[in-house]
Amino acid sequence: MLKKNLESEHVGEDRKHRGRFWRKTRWAFIFSVTLVALFPVRLAAQTTSSAAPTSDQGFGYGTGVQTPLQFAGENAPENLAALSFGASAYYDDNVLASNTGQVGDEALSLNSNLRISRQTKNLALGFDYAPFFQLYRQLGKDSQLNQVASLDLAYLLAPRFILGLHDTFGYQYGAYPSLNEEPILSGPTSPTALNQLIFPYTVRTLTNMAGLDLTFKKSRRTSVTFSGGYNLGRFGNQAGAIESLYNNKGAHGGVKFKYRATEHTSFGFALDHHDSTYQLGGVFGQRTQNESALLSVESRLSPTLIVTVNGGTQYVHTLGQSSVEAGAGHGFYGAGGGSITEEVRNTALTFSVQRNVSDGGGLYASVISTDATFAVRRRLVVHWEVSLRGGADRADNLFSQRANERTDFLTGGIYFTRPLRNGSVFHISYVNMHESYKGTLPAFDGFDRNQVAIGFDFRVKTIPLAP
Repeated sequence: MLKKNLESEHVGEDRKHRGRFWRKTRWAFIFSVTLVALFPVRLAAQTTSSAAPTSDQGFGYGTGVQTPLQFAGENAPENLAALSFGASAYYDDNVLASNTGQVGDEALSLNSNLRISRQTKNLALGFDYAPFFQLYRQLGKDSQLNQVASLDLAYLLAPRFILGLHDTFGYQYGAYPSLNEEPILSGPTSPTALNQLIFPYTVRTLTNMAGLDLTFKKSRRTSVTFSGGYNLGRFGNQAGAIESLYNNKGAHGGVKFKYRATEHTSFGFALDHHDSTYQLGGVFGQRTQNESALLSVESRLSPTLIVTVNGGTQYVHTLGQSSVEAGAGHGFYGAGGGSITEEVRNTALTFSVQRNVSDGGGLYASVISTDATFAVRRRLVVHWEVSLRGGADRADNLFSQRANERTDFLTGGIYFTRPLRNGSVFHISYVNMHESYKGTLPAFDGFDRNQVAIGFDFRVKTIPLAP
């Protein structure tokens, strides 16, 4: 009877995920078509609007959005709508992300990408939507349709007021790093973002992070930004697992003050409230409230070098715990870190470290996360480009610190790309991942994983948009 109940719950969960998947797909498609339809289109040269508004979210440490890592003088294409398709063949030596009964397989990845960039005097908009399908040769049941999307918008409401809207959405199956090289992001990560370095095994995962901010520019030196948003993370059932993963939903709000002391140096102070609720065993119950007060400094030490430093305190309050867990995790925690970004003609690199209280990526409710990321881009001969990326994260369970329960994750990858005619790109990549656990996670096994891929991306259509 218990087995039948578990199977029934599993089928019901799959139906819920499939229904949510098609609803999200339909709305994403309608939204992308609407964007193209609303923008006036003309066949003209691409233009750049230097006066386009930008919010202060990218500054320092707060609710910031990271910026793409670029070479000196490199500018992303603006005022266009582009559609591309790609195909990659790859080998994965641990498809199920488990070192117990490790299974390797060859696969074909088919992907597409819709990208819209719009820059005017009053508007700055970037939109990306990328559905992709992975077809395994032997493990056909693990072949899945996935999709990711992002929106970043800034609109000048009045001469001193800028409205910002940011949203990232993902509906993916398993721990798959990008086979097609995505832009490298630089700068410190946001404390309100979901954990990006802990992988939730081979389960269907839905994530959504949305935010709205209003910036008041009091003067050329001073600005105040009010922000709010929500985050959502849902996980399917791990095959053979005794315990489920932690679903989460949360909301945050805050205010950030920024002062530009000199032409090259700015100071910031941010206050943020984050309220998260976690689900385990079918009921949303455990709740974490996080209050943050953070100082930050950003300085351009040279025309190509930017350094940021941040630090402060976080106070954590937990609710909905059992009598045995009561009081665990309460108290003050130090938060801080920094980043370095160097962008010269043929080499661009970024390095960042951060320690703060965040979600547990599905493995735990809240954790003390200590992470470091590194990436470098380098132009080679004959139009080739190489990128190296790496990351490390230690997540200590906030509610069982005495038991020293934690997860360690390491990843590294190398990507070679070469542009071809008409915007097409040839790429080769290798990615390695290692995840291990200490403490009471008997339902899950650590894993080591290697992926090698080779493929092409083809630019199908590019439509210039009127400035």
